[in-house]
Amino acid sequence: MKHVLHWFLPFWKLRRKGMGILLLITVLAMATKTLYPYIFKFVIDHLNQDIQYDNILTWVWIILGVGIVREITQWLLPATRNLMNLTIGKDVRLRYFQEIMEKDYTFFSQYNTGDLITRLTDDIDGDLKIAWYAASGILRPIEAFLTLGFSIALMLSLNWQLTLIAIAPLPIIIWLIATTEHIQQHAYTLRQKKTSETINVLESAFSGIRIVIGYVAEKAQVKLFRKVMKERVHAEEKVVLVRSFLESLGAMINQVGLVIVLFVGGYYVQQVRMSLGEFYAFVAYLSGMTETIWTISWFFVSTQMVETSITRLENLEKGKNIEFGHKIPDPSQPVIRLKHVSFAFPDSSELILKDISFILSPGEIGAVTGSVGSGKSTLLNLTTGIYPPLKGNVYLSNAAPREMDQEALAQFIGYIPQEVVFFKGSIRENILMGRDFGDDAIQRALYLAAAEREFTLDTMLQQGGVGLSGGQKARVALARALVHDPKILIMDDITAALDAKTESILWRRLKKVSHNRVILVTTHREATAKQATQIIWLDQGKIKDIATHERLLKMYSEYCHLFAKTL
Repeated sequence: MKHVLHWFLPFWKLRRKGMGILLLITVLAMATKTLYPYIFKFVIDHLNQDIQYDNILTWVWIILGVGIVREITQWLLPATRNLMNLTIGKDVRLRYFQEIMEKDYTFFSQYNTGDLITRLTDDIDGDLKIAWYAASGILRPIEAFLTLGFSIALMLSLNWQLTLIAIAPLPIIIWLIATTEHIQQHAYTLRQKKTSETINVLESAFSGIRIVIGYVAEKAQVKLFRKVMKERVHAEEKVVLVRSFLESLGAMINQVGLVIVLFVGGYYVQQVRMSLGEFYAFVAYLSGMTETIWTISWFFVSTQMVETSITRLENLEKGKNIEFGHKIPDPSQPVIRLKHVSFAFPDSSELILKDISFILSPGEIGAVTGSVGSGKSTLLNLTTGIYPPLKGNVYLSNAAPREMDQEALAQFIGYIPQEVVFFKGSIRENILMGRDFGDDAIQRALYLAAAEREFTLDTMLQQGGVGLSGGQKARVALARALVHDPKILIMDDITAALDAKTESILWRRLKKVSHNRVILVTTHREATAKQATQIIWLDQGKIKDIATHERLLKMYSEYCHLFAKTL
C-alpha cells in the first residue's frame, strides 16, 4: 500500500486544490448522512409523546434542511469524484506518453504497440484502475471509516448494550473478507489480463487489415477474436460471481444481526429501556453497516489491483531514454563522416555492420546498395542518430548526432524511413508535424517531391495514409522532410515505388537545389544509382567497395546482378 500511495503523491500534489475541495465535500456528505437518522429520532420521540406542534415543526424544518444538504452532497460527491478521476487520469496518461516519447530504439523493441496502448488506456481508465483509484478509490474508504466510526459512536451514546449486539456480526464479515481477499484479487487480475489480450488482438487485426484481407484470413481472425472474447467473458463472469457471492453472504450475516437487534430492541422499547426513535436510529445505522465494511475491505483488494497497473507503468520508466547533447551543427558544412563504425543490436553478439568508413561532402549524393539484409537501413539509422554505434564514430558536420541539440539536429537533417507513417489529418498537417511553416514552404516542398499537382493542402488522410499509392506516400513523406530545407537529406529506398518518369523529375528538381546539401539514399534501382556521385556497396555488413555506378558495373559482375531487373 505504501508503494501505491507514494506513487500517487505527485499527482495529488498537482491537484491539491481539487482534492482538498473533494475531501471537504466528502466530510460534509458523511456528516449529513450520519446525523440524519439521529435527528429523525427526535421527531419520532416527540410524536410518541404529547404533541407540541411548535417543537414538531422545528424538527421538521431541521430534517428538511439536513435532508436537502444530504441530497445535494450525495449528488455532488460522485460527480466531483468522477471529474477528479478524469483529471488525474489525464495527468497520468500525459506523463507516461511523454516518458515513452523520450525512449530510444531499444525500448520499442521490448514493447509492442498493443501492449503500450493497453498500458496507457486500460491500465489507467479501466474499471477499478488507476484513474478510479486516484479520487474515488482513496476517498470512498475514508468516507466509510468516518461513517462507521461516527455511526458506532452515536449508537453507543444511545444504548451501549444493543450496540455490542448490533456489531457482533462485523468480526465475522471482516474475517470472511480477509479470508477471500486472494480469491477476489485473482479474479480481477485474470480479468485485467484478458482485457489486455483482447486489445492486443484488436490492434493486430486492424493494423494488419490489408494482410488479413489479402490472405482471406477474416475467418481465422474472427475465430481468434471469438476465442479471446470467450475467455474474457469467463473472466468477467468469475468476477461477478465472486463479488455477488461474498456480498450476498455478508448481507445475509448482517440480516441475522438485524433480526437479533429487532427482537432485542423491540424488547427494550417495551421495557421502556429505549425510545422508539432510538430504536429507529439503531436499525438505520445497522442497515448501512455492511456496505461500509465492504467498502473498507474492497479498498485493500483494489489497492493490490491498482499496484499491478502502477508497476506496469513504472516498467516503462526503466527503458533507456534517448540522450542528446547541446552542440549546434554548422549549416555551412553539411558533411556525413563515418569512421570505423560497427553496430550490433542489444543482447546480440552478431555485428550487423562492421568497420564502416566513408565521407560525403556538400553537393554529393551517396547511394547505399547491396543485397537484402546487408545492413542498408541500419546504416541510415546510425547516420541519423536513431541507433548509436557500437564502435567507431558518426559525424554530421562538426559533431555526432547525439551530441547535438535535438531540435537543432531535427532542423539540420531530413529523414524518410522505409516504412512511411501518416496520421489522420490533412496533407498540410502531415507535412508540418506541428512545425511553423507557411503554405508557400509546403507547396515548394511538394514541388521538389514531384507531388505538387496530386493534392490540395486540405486533402484529408486517414491513419496510415489509406487511399494513397506507395509512390504518393513516398513523395508526401519526402515533402515532410524537405519543408524545413535540411542540409542533410537521408532517404531509405524512397524511389522504390516511383515510375521512371516521376523518378527522373524528382531527381532533376532535387539536384537543382542541393548544391550545398548532402544526400544519402538506399536503393535497388539503377536510375537512382546513376544519380549518385558515389556508390557505397554493402555486402554482409561490410563495405565491398565505394565508387561510381559506372566503375562498379565494369569491375564487378556480381554488382550488375543487384540491378538485374532494371538493366
